[in-house]
Amino acid sequence: MKALKLLVLLIFVTTISCKEDKPKTNANNKVTVKHYICLNECENSGSDVQGVCPTCNTPYTHNDAFHNNDFLKNGPLTVPSNTPTNTNTITPPTQSPAQNASGVYHYTCANGCPGGAGSASNCKSCGNTLEHNQAYHNI
Repeated sequence: MKALKLLVLLIFVTTISCKEDKPKTNANNKVTVKHYICLNECENSGSDVQGVCPTCNTPYTHNDAFHNNDFLKNGPLTVPSNTPTNTNTITPPTQSPAQNASGVYHYTCANGCPGGAGSASNCKSCGNTLEHNQAYHNI
């Protein structure tokens, strides 16, 4: 009897812990991906511009998924029916360079270490994660 109760409890805990969070959708049933997000994952937080979470007052951090997940933001790519299906003519999108024309890095170290990168990798000097640099977009 004790083993049966333990088995039922184990099954119950397993089903609760395996719940999968569904992506948030907007009015058009498209999944929304915010450009800046709260690291504490507060409900209804996030923005298209850098700011502070209204729930916990934590500064928003750059969300790489905003740039990497075009399928979720815009839906599947539609190709006109009269377009040839030769895969050699379709080129994948290019990743933005680490520096813009003015020499400003896309991601820089919050500690002020020299240099930067084209993605949110680790700083080569101090090891901290590089942060998005909005000045990169102001050419």
